[in-house]
Amino acid sequence: MGLKKHGITVDCEHCKYTSSDDRGAFDITVPIIDSETGVSGPAKLHCIVSAKQHAVELLEWDDFKHQPTGSVENLQQRVSATLGFVADRQVCGNLNICPAEVIRIVEKNSSS
Repeated sequence: MGLKKHGITVDCEHCKYTSSDDRGAFDITVPIIDSETGVSGPAKLHCIVSAKQHAVELLEWDDFKHQPTGSVENLQQRVSATLGFVADRQVCGNLNICPAEVIRIVEKNSSS
């Protein structure tokens, strides 16, 4: 199941947990697809979860390197807006799509 917003699809179903710390932060890799340019590939995201809010930040997406300069800014804005939506809706930790490690971290930190 993927989340689609602003022409960007975050393929949540294929999210992979990579690491975490003791403060509610964790990293994942997830495929991201841009329907406007056809660019797709795995992205590394940094997520911070607390009882008050979620934050999702793009750390790395190699596909930005393959875009002409003008389109990179537009693509970055749309990816940022989509990740902002993921954070605002607190999609991280969804029992139906997230890896068990992510669900565990989100449950622990959302109740603190």
